[in-house]
Amino acid sequence: MKNLKVSNKKGFSLVELLVVIAVIGVIAAIAIPAMTNIFGNSRTAKSKRNAQNIASVYSAARAAGASFIGNGGNGTTVSDITSQLASGINGSGSFSTSKFQISLAPTEIMEATAFLDAADIINGVLKYTGTAP
Repeated sequence: MKNLKVSNKKGFSLVELLVVIAVIGVIAAIAIPAMTNIFGNSRTAKSKRNAQNIASVYSAARAAGASFIGNGGNGTTVSDITSQLASGINGSGSFSTSKFQISLAPTEIMEATAFLDAADIINGVLKYTGTAP
């Protein structure tokens, strides 16, 4: 019988460490693009939700008799309307004490305007489209 040396060394061999590093690299290569896509989708969803809120506040303000600058009180552009809503606008008559305001960062407002359609603004309609041009 041969004398076999029994090693008392503890730890991992170089090959084992390289295999673990390779596996971690493969997992990272799959996970990082997936995470980027998830973050992009959440930003888009947030912008859509903000656009819905802006359109709702505009509709509520118009129903309460709020008068926006330009276009016979309807506002002229989405940016004019959002800037007035950001600073707050009061209703009229029974709603004169009601203040209609959106509390969003300027970048959030700009991203949300891509989902708003002002084609019928002349009639006081600010439409949420749900799709960016």
